[in-house]
Amino acid sequence: MSKILKISCIAILAGSFSGILSSLFLHSLSWVTEIRQSHSYLIWGLPLFGLFFGYSIKRIPHHINQGVPYIISNLDNHQSPISFWMAPFIFITSLGTHLFGGSAGREGVGVIMGASIAQLTPRLGLTSIELRAHLIYAGIAAGFSSIFGTPLAAIIFAFELHQFKDIKKTPLLMSTALASLAGWFMTHLLGPHHQVFKVHFSFNSDAFYYILIASITAGLGAHLFYWGMKYYTHFISRLFPKVQWKLFFGGFFISAVVFLSEGHQYIGIGTEMIGRSFITQMMPYDFIIKCLLTIMTLSIGFKGGEVTPLFFMGATLSNSTASLLNLKNFSLSSSLGMVSLFGAVTGTPLASAIMGAELFGWEVGVLSLACCFLARLLMGRRSIYRH
Repeated sequence: MSKILKISCIAILAGSFSGILSSLFLHSLSWVTEIRQSHSYLIWGLPLFGLFFGYSIKRIPHHINQGVPYIISNLDNHQSPISFWMAPFIFITSLGTHLFGGSAGREGVGVIMGASIAQLTPRLGLTSIELRAHLIYAGIAAGFSSIFGTPLAAIIFAFELHQFKDIKKTPLLMSTALASLAGWFMTHLLGPHHQVFKVHFSFNSDAFYYILIASITAGLGAHLFYWGMKYYTHFISRLFPKVQWKLFFGGFFISAVVFLSEGHQYIGIGTEMIGRSFITQMMPYDFIIKCLLTIMTLSIGFKGGEVTPLFFMGATLSNSTASLLNLKNFSLSSSLGMVSLFGAVTGTPLASAIMGAELFGWEVGVLSLACCFLARLLMGRRSIYRH
C-alpha cells in the first residue's frame, strides 16, 4: 500500500470518528440545554460542579485537562502526549458546564475530541513522527467541520492556527481536507442539522458602512475580550490559588450575575440570540453581559470553547452599533460582525471569512473578507490560542 493511500485511509477514519463523536456531542448538548432552560434553578449547581471538577483535575494526568493551545503546540513539540482520554474528559466536562449555566461554546470540544480520537486510527506502517502532524491537523479540521458544518473553513482554520507553516506540504493538505470532509459528512448524516442563516443583501453604497462598523466593533470587541480573559484569569487565580475553590467561587459569581441580571438567555452557547440578531435590533448590553459571562466562565477553567460565544458577541455588537446609526439591515450587520470578531480574537481571519461565505453565501463572503482582515489589523498579533 503506497504512503499516499495509507495517509488517505487514516485521514478518512480519523475524520469519520471525529464526526460521529461530534454528532453525539451536539445531540447531547441540545438535550442538556433543554433541561437547563426548563429548570432555571440549575444555575446554582455551577459552583458545586466547579468544586467536583476542580478535585477531578487534581487526580488526572495534567495533559488530559488541556485546551486548543496545547493541541497546536504539539505540532512543534513531539514529546507532549495527546491522549485518547482527552475526548471523554472534554465531552463530559463541557456538558456539565452547559447544564449548569456556564457561558461557553462547542468548537473547543470538537477540536480537542478530533485530535485525541484520531490517535485511535491504525498506523498502517507509518512512523510516529510522520503520523503525528497528519493526525493533529486531521483532528482539528474534522472537529471544526463537524461542529459548524463548514468544511472549507475548517481546512483553512487548521493551517491558519499554526500560521500556515505546513500549508505547502501537499500530503498533509490532502489528508486534512479528507478528514474535514469526512467529519462534515458524518455529522450531516447523523445530525443534528446546523443552524441556517438568511442574509438579505444587495451591493449598494451602504455596504461600505456595514464593513466599517463590523470591522471597528469587532476589533474593539476583540481587545475587550482578550484583555478581559487575561486580567480576570490573573485576578481570580490570585484570589483563589487552589483550583477547586477558584472553580467553586468563580461558578458562584457567574450564577449570581445571571440571577441578578435575569440573563438566562446569555448562558450556554446562545444560538437562539444569534438567530434573533438576524431579524431584530439588539442592544449594547447584550454584548456586554455575554462578554462578561464568557470571560468569567472560561478564565477559571470551565470547558466548552470560545467561538460560539464570540459569534454571539460579534453579531450583537455590530447589530446594535449599526442600528444606532440607523442602518437596519440586521442580517448583514450581524453576519459580518459574527465572523469578524471570531477572526480577530483567534487570529484566523481567512478561515473566518471563508466561514462567512459558507454560512451566508459567497456575496457576503466577499464583504466578510474585508471585515475579518480589518478587524484582525486592529487586534494586532494577539490571539487567545497563542500565549
